[in-house]
Amino acid sequence: MKILIVGAGQVGMSVMEDLIDNHEISMVDKNASSLDRIPFEVDVTAGNGLEEEVLQSAGIEEAEIVLSTTSEDHTNVLIGSMAKLLTDCFTIARVSDPSFANIWDTREGAFGIDAMIDRSNLTAKQITELLWFQSTRQESINEELYCQRKVKMSEFRLESDSELIGKTVQQCEKYPEINIVGVFRDSNFSLVSMDTTFEEGDRITVFGPPQKVDNFGISIASKEMKPVQDTFDILGGGDIGYQTALLLEDTPLSIRIFEKDPDRAQFLSEHLSQAMVLQADITERSVWEEENIPQSDILLVCTDDDATNALVTLIGQEYETTRLVSLVHEYQYLSLFESLDITRVVHPREVVASSITNYIQDSYIGNLTELEHESGEVFEIKIDAESQVLDKTINELEKSFDQPFAVGAMLRQNHSIIPTADTSIKLGDRLVILTTGEAEDMIEKL
Repeated sequence: MKILIVGAGQVGMSVMEDLIDNHEISMVDKNASSLDRIPFEVDVTAGNGLEEEVLQSAGIEEAEIVLSTTSEDHTNVLIGSMAKLLTDCFTIARVSDPSFANIWDTREGAFGIDAMIDRSNLTAKQITELLWFQSTRQESINEELYCQRKVKMSEFRLESDSELIGKTVQQCEKYPEINIVGVFRDSNFSLVSMDTTFEEGDRITVFGPPQKVDNFGISIASKEMKPVQDTFDILGGGDIGYQTALLLEDTPLSIRIFEKDPDRAQFLSEHLSQAMVLQADITERSVWEEENIPQSDILLVCTDDDATNALVTLIGQEYETTRLVSLVHEYQYLSLFESLDITRVVHPREVVASSITNYIQDSYIGNLTELEHESGEVFEIKIDAESQVLDKTINELEKSFDQPFAVGAMLRQNHSIIPTADTSIKLGDRLVILTTGEAEDMIEKL
């Protein structure tokens, strides 16, 4: 595949290094010195990616994917829009300001961008995935992520006091955003029907949005495994802190978010319904003492300034906090933060680069997963204009194949949905399918 990357900064370079072995890469950057460190296998063009002549010189007409990864959101969006006007390529834009992603999420075809990678939301999701189950004492037996981490498959064991024991699949209507598709019982795996009744010891396979799947796992857990109401302090109310608080609002965690700027603190208070917002300077030890921050079960240090993050992280270390996660924005400081004895260092640019790479690698068929004892396979596939199932309903899809399977979830216009029998399959949809037959046979027909 021919891929044009505009922006040879850390994100662009990371994506190039991940893809160079299997794809034909071209890169553009207005800083010629940034191109000096690029391998000779990559075609490079020095110039402004906002200029049509530069894009033409870089081979945009042959590119199947155009990826804009500069440090400027407006530039990335404009490059994606220009690329779409010039060719029929697939466009991906990296953004840091959630307002761009919000518009793109709610308006089909906005900006002419096919995929928008939102740094704040992606980083917040990684943080919640990292910390949420640590606070629950409940873990899934097996789990996989699909569709750019927007769909999760998990397997949970049902203990004797689980609320699902004795219920049928049809009686699980309180979980509309979860799709229970299979059950391991007596070492045998089978797809469920609406009449399947759950028994003690069953291991059920479910699909849904990651946070909803995690919450489902908690609600059906044994009473001995129910989460305590851990306290979670977010030190910094920027975009990442705000997005993290939003994602955790439906959990039992008791969330506080500290923000120094009065106007930003007011914004957070107006837009967060569950979290407690405190306007305070977290670099002052008196604030730590007065607000009992050292007693918090989980600390997230996430201001927009690395020096502040380092100082606050060191303060947290002095208080011997047990679970402390810190952000580092600039690559040059990454090794410094990693030398600190804390739970995890999260680097948003690495998160973005990894997400872009996964997106491209999984463009049409991705994440083929084999279930235990070769009892089934899970795969995701993107529906293109030549697909035999385009515009068919899920019910019609099921009648098209002899082998047993279930559509666990779908991704449409960047939103995960749980399909019903009447859901129609549209161009660009990504289906996550579990089959007890051969996935390869289905992929060929789809």
